[in-house]
Amino acid sequence: MGLADDKRSVFTTIGSYNSLMQEGNAPKQTDSYSSINNKNEPIPFILDVLKTIAGTEAIKLAIGGMFTGLVAKLEPKLKTALKKQFIQSNASEPLPADFKTNGVTTSVKSVDANNKLKVDPSSANGSLIYGEPSNSFDGTAYTAIQNSGNYETYNNMSIRYVESSDSFQVKPNLDSGSPTIGEYFSNFIDSTELLNEKEITSSVMDSIYGTLANSQGKTVEQIYQELQLQKIIEQTLNGDDSFEISPEDYDKMLAKAGELAEGVVNYDMGCGLMPAQLSFDDFSQLINNISGSTDPYYVGDQIEATVDQSSSSPERTAENKQTMKDGFFQKIIETFTVKITEAVTTAPQIAVLFAMMSTLENPNGTSSDNQQENLKQSKTCVKCMSKEIMALVAAFIFALAISYLIKLLKPVIKRVIKEKINQFVGLLKSLTGANKFI
Repeated sequence: MGLADDKRSVFTTIGSYNSLMQEGNAPKQTDSYSSINNKNEPIPFILDVLKTIAGTEAIKLAIGGMFTGLVAKLEPKLKTALKKQFIQSNASEPLPADFKTNGVTTSVKSVDANNKLKVDPSSANGSLIYGEPSNSFDGTAYTAIQNSGNYETYNNMSIRYVESSDSFQVKPNLDSGSPTIGEYFSNFIDSTELLNEKEITSSVMDSIYGTLANSQGKTVEQIYQELQLQKIIEQTLNGDDSFEISPEDYDKMLAKAGELAEGVVNYDMGCGLMPAQLSFDDFSQLINNISGSTDPYYVGDQIEATVDQSSSSPERTAENKQTMKDGFFQKIIETFTVKITEAVTTAPQIAVLFAMMSTLENPNGTSSDNQQENLKQSKTCVKCMSKEIMALVAAFIFALAISYLIKLLKPVIKRVIKEKINQFVGLLKSLTGANKFI
């Protein structure tokens, strides 16, 4: 049997169990799941399995779990994986004296992929895209831009903004000792928050609606550049490590960039194009409502209410509305995985680390303003981190699917055992003539 046949078998078996518990209702045709013939993306298949077992409510719970406990669980594992990317051939050597003094100079454009660092953290937009600005690299970088020419300290780095070249000069900030190159990078990663739930949630939902992009006044070109990086990461997560984008995808991204800039995005969820729009006030309320929550059911309900509100269409049938909702839920989960990967491969603090490592390996080299080219230079890291994140997110959804499968099988097993007992008792009665005495 091939992979597609094995997948069909899974859906057929689960459908049979559901049919048994629903008094013989026919299970859904397994060929209707597109994930059956998808060889490279495990998450859509596991989501289809989860939906087959427990329906849309289980998918909604998966989203709630991702925006609450999963981010915290991913952090230590991704730190371990990321530190491995900074163990180079010179990792055991001490930091060079010139590097301690001058560090590295890299353009703001080369590290600020999402045009974040010039947004005031105290503004309405900034309050949604910064986690804890007073204790983060991004917040420190913003302060450095405001205090041009002065060094600001974050973790074991000192950051200075050079206005004339729109660049950062970043050098080590060492209180004591003389760490090796490897120790310096490891110390920074250990003491840095890689994933912030509020930032991740805002970034995911903005990718769906374009609310913040529109509110910040981002240009179509800026969003277009962001989408290109996102597309490469998305392809890498799905097993395509060519780091090349097809002409057709460029056209689609340009069209989507225009929609995101306007704050109204059209999606094809299998029931025709569906425009999705979320006002800034509603967006802000959603993020503030769910930030800090540890209840995946509550967060899932809030996300569902937002999807219903942002894409309501009275002329659609109940079935179409359900198809649309399922499509949005899957899109949110896929985007979550991409944004987690961005946070550990292209975020400003990671981009600066790569610029520093590149300088230590090649003191005469320079970083490029072309973010796509810089991403290619970090190709090995992107591939490794993508595999790690895909495995961790898939494991989370798989564990949820197993828990629902156990709930499904318990009553099935009880029912089958009861039927077998009744058959056995009937057989004994017929063989012994016990019916005459009952």
